[in-house]
Formats: sequence, C-alpha cells, structure tokens
Amino acid sequence: YVAADSKDEEIKAPPKRSYLDFDLNYFWHWSKFTDYVQCVLTFTGVTGYITYLWLDSSLFVETLGFLAVFTEAMLGVPQLYRNYQNRSTEGMSIKMVLMWSSGDTFKTVYFILNQAPFQFSICGLLQVFVDIAILLQVYLYSHYPQKPVSHTAHPASGKAL
Repeated sequence: YVAADSKDEEIKAPPKRSYLDFDLNYFWHWSKFTDYVQCVLTFTGVTGYITYLWLDSSLFVETLGFLAVFTEAMLGVPQLYRNYQNRSTEGMSIKMVLMWSSGDTFKTVYFILNQAPFQFSICGLLQVFVDIAILLQVYLYSHYPQKPVSHTAHPASGKAL
C-alpha cells in the first residue's frame, strides 16, 4: 500500500497479472508489455493455424471474410454510442468524420459498380449509414444542445466567462 496524501488514504496497487491468468476483468490491463505481445502472437498463431486447416472450406473462408468487413463496418459504432451517451460531440474531429464518410462512400460505390461480393456492398453501406448518423449527431448536438453549457468563473471576479 502507498500513502496517497496527508490524510493517509491508502491506494491499492493493481495486482500483477500474467499472461496465463485469463481473468476477463483484467484482460486489457497488462502488467507488462511482453504479456500483451505474447497474447497477440498466440492469437495470431492459433487463428492462423485454424485458417490453414480450414482454408479449403468455402463456408469458413466466406464467414471469415464477412466477419472482417463487418468488423471494419462497425468501427464508428463505439463513437456513435459514446456521443449518444454524452449527448454531445464535443472534442470530436468533424474533419475526421467527413474524411471517413468520403472514403466509405467512394469505397462502397466502387464495390457496387464493380459487382464485388454482396457482403462488401452491404457492409460498405452500413459504414456510410453509421458515418451519416455521427454527422447527424454533430448537427443535432451543436444546434440543439442536450446538456447545459458549463461556464468557468473568472478568478478575479464573480462573473462567468
């Protein structure tokens, strides 16, 4: 235990976790970088071996491909959810979302025009819809704020800035 301040409050040091603990509560709280590297290498090795074994199965390959493009399509959803929880898009880069949107739109149009497999077009459209939803949040939360705006009091006076 380590003393936090003069009030002698105690702060527990996080428990040391090793590569083999597999406690989901501490999964991303690595005590050492080497544990993280070992986990990534093990995951890569195991999934690579499974893929090698099932490479001749079109169902496996199609499922793996769909999971890959679906995972990419869902990249914006955590941001969308966080914005919804906070009822704000403060601190989020609008330029970044516009770049996402333009890239996702061009990619989806490319998939559709070149008749790429169905899952590419569907997941591309999903990405574009998530991007549009985030842009709608930017508009709504900036024009119709959901939270009261906090004001900082100036130290020299009682007036809010």
